[in-house]
Amino acid sequence: MKKLLFALLLFYNVAFSQNAAGVWYFGTQAGINFNLGANPVALLDGQMETFEGCATLCTDFGTLLFYTDGLRIWNRNHVVMPNGTGLLGDSSSTQSAIIVPMPGSTTRYYIFTVDELAKSNGLRYSIVDMTLEGGYGDVVTKNVLMLTPTAEKINVVKHANDNDYWVITHKFDSNEFYSYPLSASGIGFPVINAIGEVLSGSTQNTLGYLKSSPDGKFLASANAKPYSSNLQLFNFNTATGGMSLLSTTEFVNAINGIGVYGVEFSHDSNLMYATNVNYGTKKSQLFQFNLTTQTETAINNSKLLLGEFTSNNVDLGTFGALQLAPNKKIYMARNGSSFIGAINNPTVYGTGSNFDPNAFSLGTKTSSYGLPAFVTSLFDISYRFSNICFGEPTLFEIPESDVVFTSISWDFGDPTSPANTSNSENPTHVFTASGEFLVTLTVQTISSTKTYTKSVTIVEVPIANQPTNFSACSDTNFESFDLTEKDQEILGTQSSLNYQVLYFETFEDAENNENQLPNLFTNTINPQTIYARVQAVGGGDCFDITDFKISIDKNPKLADDATIFYCLNTFPTTISISAGNLNPSTPLSYLWSTGQTSQNIAINEPGIYTVEATNTNGCAAMRTITVNSSEIATINYTIEGSLGNYNLLVNATGTGNYLYALDDENGFYQSEFIFYNVSPGQHTVYVKDEKCGSTQANFSVIGFPNYFTPNSDGVNDRWNIIGNSESVETINIFDRYGKLLFNFPFNKYGWDGTYNGKNLPATDYWYHAKMKSGEEIRGHFSLLR
Repeated sequence: MKKLLFALLLFYNVAFSQNAAGVWYFGTQAGINFNLGANPVALLDGQMETFEGCATLCTDFGTLLFYTDGLRIWNRNHVVMPNGTGLLGDSSSTQSAIIVPMPGSTTRYYIFTVDELAKSNGLRYSIVDMTLEGGYGDVVTKNVLMLTPTAEKINVVKHANDNDYWVITHKFDSNEFYSYPLSASGIGFPVINAIGEVLSGSTQNTLGYLKSSPDGKFLASANAKPYSSNLQLFNFNTATGGMSLLSTTEFVNAINGIGVYGVEFSHDSNLMYATNVNYGTKKSQLFQFNLTTQTETAINNSKLLLGEFTSNNVDLGTFGALQLAPNKKIYMARNGSSFIGAINNPTVYGTGSNFDPNAFSLGTKTSSYGLPAFVTSLFDISYRFSNICFGEPTLFEIPESDVVFTSISWDFGDPTSPANTSNSENPTHVFTASGEFLVTLTVQTISSTKTYTKSVTIVEVPIANQPTNFSACSDTNFESFDLTEKDQEILGTQSSLNYQVLYFETFEDAENNENQLPNLFTNTINPQTIYARVQAVGGGDCFDITDFKISIDKNPKLADDATIFYCLNTFPTTISISAGNLNPSTPLSYLWSTGQTSQNIAINEPGIYTVEATNTNGCAAMRTITVNSSEIATINYTIEGSLGNYNLLVNATGTGNYLYALDDENGFYQSEFIFYNVSPGQHTVYVKDEKCGSTQANFSVIGFPNYFTPNSDGVNDRWNIIGNSESVETINIFDRYGKLLFNFPFNKYGWDGTYNGKNLPATDYWYHAKMKSGEEIRGHFSLLR
């Protein structure tokens, strides 16, 4: 759906003319007025004392609005605003503050502040409302945090749409530039470019200016650090906020020297200037670079020393900040000096640029290291326009001021149009074609004539093509979507160089270009409708809207991963493993790592088995079942020791984890494989694998009874060997006099206590056992009656 605004056009920019920078205040109560003709005049009424950063702002026709050091704000009567104290910049921050007109307002202004030395206050903003305090202004919003910690760097570049801005800073302890879009809707999500020097370590590494060229296409960062510093030049895309590194130039300085510090561009954006302070050599220097050939080698080869200052006292006369002025000269701060320098012809490469280190006297006031900051890319802009859709009237407007014009003349640069000129203060013009037109405004006052030319690009009305819906699979109802994946579908054949796609939660937001969604968006309801607005790059009031749905489909729910065992002794018997669908009513398709496609599969080998289960929406889940091997043991054993002190050593072989028990299968199992002091007799050892069951082995231990009772009661009526009889060859029994009473191999039932059929008396008797191993064992026992 198209929404083209005509009668309710909003003007999103209060533009600067050259005179928006017509008054400067800086240093120790120093000031300059550029509004009084070709030659500026020193001002002695400033109240600000700042070592580095500061900012001033005038109306388009040079009337002072206010100025600040990032801590306090003075109105045009040089009185601190009632709520104008306690800002969280720092007068010793390289770029403590910069002032930006609020898009969509003619009376409100942002003040962006940056703390010193990467301290916690970071980048913040405050808002001044000039309708308060009888038109002298006051602060209505103060110290809203945007980012911390940051280097002492901030710059503002005009957006390609000529309405909005980019507020740019550098995060400390990283190489990230944060470029915040600033529009009538407020401050948007930053574009983050991780590029160039990593600013970290010593807080001295936070020093140095961040400056843009007047055309907004270049961004230069002076990166101070001990022993060495560098100046990095980037290309900046005013439409997208993107950056690319163009060149790096190294500088040498002492450990306690500032290094490269001030940076500025000529008003035609072709030449770049930088100051370098080397405390080790007690020198400060001014260098020039030629940017017409945009290669790193050519830029570094063009580096030219224009001026140098040596002083035993580095606090007197040292080169500092550089700032382009309304007269198109570049001025240079000189610390502790009542003079500042100037590059009189900054568009001329070489000595023809005419650098004068003592070009301008500040009278009784002195300069420090800083000069006031301005939105450099606005220096040559004097009027605003809106609605650049082809076939519709483009509106032009001169900002409100108290200046009386004696003549106004417009030339729309559209000679084929019968209405190519106008004398109206706020005219409209329907361009005859799409493309770029140079529109010129000439205004006359009683004392001067000023001419301003600006490029106006008329674009075809965009088309927002209907995209497909956007779905994702998740375990929850919420998921992160990269909305830019829909850009190409929505743009169709329209080039992304000419058109951009913005995303919103409501149609009203899309229509009003408010509350733009980040590229990575997490839905708040499921499903959710997203509205896409296609607009021309640089033409936000020419747009088309479409919508699509984002939705979350649930992943299948499977049982947790599992580990099981397969008993090798059961091979080739199989066991079943399952995909573990926890919602059996939900139909799923399955694919196992074995290639099988059923929910359950039979296996008889250890290994790692994975299954992917997919539902009808194409959402999938994985389950892994690890099958380890185990088996019952093969038992070998050894009996060690001597009579009365035998030990059983069990050798269980197999892949299981085994436990051991003696004589009681259901009793206590031990992890140790040795049983000590095994009693004589028949025994059973049990070896159990926890996964596959147990096995057993029988064994015996030899022993000889200490007594027997041959009284025919059926209990212990015979004396015989205990345990494994196979190891005994013969046993002889003697009375106390050594008379042989009984002799038997061990396959007999033993001795019944008689001799020649008669019962022998109850007394002690002796035995002599001869083992098959050759060992002989002697002892005695009692016959009890």
